[in-house]
Amino acid sequence: MIPKDLKDRIKTKASRLGFILAGVTHPDPPPHLSVFEDWLTQGRNATMGYMADDRSRARRADPRLILPDCKSILVLAVPYSNPSLSPKPLSGGEGVKGKVAAYAWGADYHHILPERLLALVAFIEEQVGQPVANRCYTDTGPILERDLAQRAGLGWIGKNTCLISPKHGSYFLLAEIFLELELEPDPPETDHCGTCMVCVSACPTGALDTPYQLDIPRCISFLTLENKEEIPENLRSKLNDRIYGCDIC
Repeated sequence: MIPKDLKDRIKTKASRLGFILAGVTHPDPPPHLSVFEDWLTQGRNATMGYMADDRSRARRADPRLILPDCKSILVLAVPYSNPSLSPKPLSGGEGVKGKVAAYAWGADYHHILPERLLALVAFIEEQVGQPVANRCYTDTGPILERDLAQRAGLGWIGKNTCLISPKHGSYFLLAEIFLELELEPDPPETDHCGTCMVCVSACPTGALDTPYQLDIPRCISFLTLENKEEIPENLRSKLNDRIYGCDIC
């Protein structure tokens, strides 16, 4: 028998596992799917062709292609250091120094979060008294996780294309658990950006010249992480001393 307060129990357990936000949404197509498709059509994904392949696009459009019997998606957030509150020294060797984005200061979250997600799945199965089909993700699968997070009430997608929590800002990582378990969805968060353009004007390379649309080829995070080619000469000076990722927006 499924406890009536199961969702509350899950959120409490998630908090004990270090997640600062937890919400539930349904597995219907993400609300901003058309925005993502338009973004791909404009070629703004740069050299990240894996985003545009047919299998990836189909799965982003329909979460049930990932887990056919999915009934609920649990969306979670775990915090990382705010670079403005926890200054880090410049890093490097052999006289080379540069700034590293705050999310990369600690251990690789790809190795840490899956264990916590599996612990949460085990807790859920213990609560319902039976196995629950599931799929866990943390920045590793073909899903529009910010869309799902907004619909699950964790925050809204800002003009910088990051998820913004009214309580915690943007310094957190997202993770998801697809569940073959019916949970009541949380209400979605609404957009609170209003007329604010701070993130747009702050971007050194103009990658946010169109609010809510990140121009990947100009993004410092892309240029210093995903990019496998030389950084365009007209953008090199705009990176300043950033060598791995970017926290500016």
